[in-house]
Amino acid sequence: MKAIIFDLDGTLIDSLTDIALCMNEVLEKLNYPTHDINKYNYFVGDGALVLTQNALPKNSSQEEINKVLEHFKELYDLGIHNNTKPYEGIRELLRALESSVLKVGILSNKPHAFTLKYAQKFFSDFTLEEVHGQKENVPKKPHPAGALDIANAFRLKPCEIVYVGDTATDIKTAKNAGMQSIGVLWGFRTKEELVENGADYIVETPQQIWDIIQKNQIVS
Repeated sequence: MKAIIFDLDGTLIDSLTDIALCMNEVLEKLNYPTHDINKYNYFVGDGALVLTQNALPKNSSQEEINKVLEHFKELYDLGIHNNTKPYEGIRELLRALESSVLKVGILSNKPHAFTLKYAQKFFSDFTLEEVHGQKENVPKKPHPAGALDIANAFRLKPCEIVYVGDTATDIKTAKNAGMQSIGVLWGFRTKEELVENGADYIVETPQQIWDIIQKNQIVS
C-alpha cells in the first residue's frame, strides 16, 4: 500500500459532544425536542443534512429541515468547540506516518469548509496531501467519488490505498472505491457494525494501525 485516507469525525477527532450541543442549541431555539448526547452517535456520519434530518421529528418538512440546517451551520461555524480534540494516539500515529513513504489524506462527510478548518486547527504540523469534506458537486460517502478523487490526486490505484474510519459508511466507501479498510473502535459506532460491513482490519488503538503497517500486512 502506498497511501492512507482517514475519515475525520469519530476517527481523527472526537467531535460528538460539540456537534450534539450545537444541534441541541438550535433545536431548543426553534422549539424542537432535543436529544441526549449519546443518541448523536447514530445521527452523525452521513453529513450535516442527514444529521439534521435525524435530529428533527420524522414528519418535518423540507423547509423546516433547511431552516435548522442553516442555523446549525451558522452556529457551528462560530467555532466554539471546547470539547473537540484529536483522539489519544492520533498525533503520534500521524507523526509515525510522516516518517514513512505513505501519502496521507482525509475524506469526510463533514462540510468541506469545516473539514479544512479542523484539519488546519489540529493537524497543520503534518503533511496531509489531500483534505476533502462534503462538496455540493461530489456525492457523499459511501459513494466512492470522493475517495477516487483522492486516489487520482495521489496518482495511485485504489488497491494501493487503505481507508480508515469508524462507521459502516466508511467501510462501504472503501469497498465501493476498491480500497482496503480499517475500522476503528474508538469512534461513534460498534465493532458489530464494522464486522457486518466487512472491514478488512479492526483496531482498538491508533498504534495498532501503525503496527499493521510495520508488519507489512497492508504495505508492499
